[in-house]
Amino acid sequence: MVEEGDTPDTRVDGTGGTTEIERRYQKIFEHSNDAVMIVDIESESFVDVNPAACELLGYSRAELLKMDPASIHPEDFDRVREEFIRDILEEGTGFTDDLHCLKKNGQEIPTEISGAALDPAPDGERSNRMIAILRDISDRIARRQELQAKVERLDRFARVVSHDLRNPLSVIRANVELARQNDELERLDKVNETVDRMDDMMTSLLQLAKEGNTISDTTKIDLEDIARKSWDGTSTDEATLAIESSVSFQADPERLREVLDNFFRNAIDHNSSPISISVGAIERESVNGFYVADNGPGIPEAQQDDIFDWGETSVGDGTGFGLAIVTNIVEAHGWEISVTDSGEDGTRFEIIGIS
Repeated sequence: MVEEGDTPDTRVDGTGGTTEIERRYQKIFEHSNDAVMIVDIESESFVDVNPAACELLGYSRAELLKMDPASIHPEDFDRVREEFIRDILEEGTGFTDDLHCLKKNGQEIPTEISGAALDPAPDGERSNRMIAILRDISDRIARRQELQAKVERLDRFARVVSHDLRNPLSVIRANVELARQNDELERLDKVNETVDRMDDMMTSLLQLAKEGNTISDTTKIDLEDIARKSWDGTSTDEATLAIESSVSFQADPERLREVLDNFFRNAIDHNSSPISISVGAIERESVNGFYVADNGPGIPEAQQDDIFDWGETSVGDGTGFGLAIVTNIVEAHGWEISVTDSGEDGTRFEIIGIS
């Protein structure tokens, strides 16, 4: 802030007082909400600063007048000098750019700087002074990041919908075709169940897109029960499921079923048939969880850290979203997920931290 006794530099008219225009500009300078700084380019020093500049940077006016611009903008001053300052002094133009400022307390804040050369000296010589107006754009950047996050969330939502609805659509197509061929109308009950589940998925996924939430209300879940329900919508002649043990725990049933759907589909798509998949409780000291394992060729150790990333897949027509979706859901429950080799040289996914 402006300290007592600090007064900005002013020009005087022929009688030794300030002109009316200068008084108006002085009021604008002093009362502007934006930080305004007069810089001497030749000496690279501050000639004057307004109260808003002191407020923005945390220095007194006296402190700033003893400093140079490079100490306020250590990362950007050389770039601004090379790209803009020479031109505005030679051509009388202005510029606007983003600039990082370093406050007295060490905090770095993003600002937008608008700079322009001051009027030439009365003798007509080129001015070596410029005016720099700084505006804190932290809120603008936060809004931009929030908007970007929403765009990314909606984009991810579209990809998740595309990925997770593919399997139930396949179940519908298969059952409708078999019903037509064999006149087995009871298969249409299976179709109706699958359509209902797709509707539930769409409702949940739309909620995810709007709010960024991955799970809804949790309830007590039995592992064997939900695994068999998931398998009914994923089962294929190319694979078999074995429930080796079960456990009960709190979870969002729809999201947990998505986890199992993706585990099952991942095992089927990434292994040659026939494939055996097993599900069971993890029984280790101080560890509560469950696993999904298969007897396929497994995942190379060098790739195990990457398989949960978005877009990571080893299948030519795969999306690479399945295990990333699983990771989001697992972490939203407060659980942890890992991958290792199964006892049959296949892949074993472990989820721990359930309660």
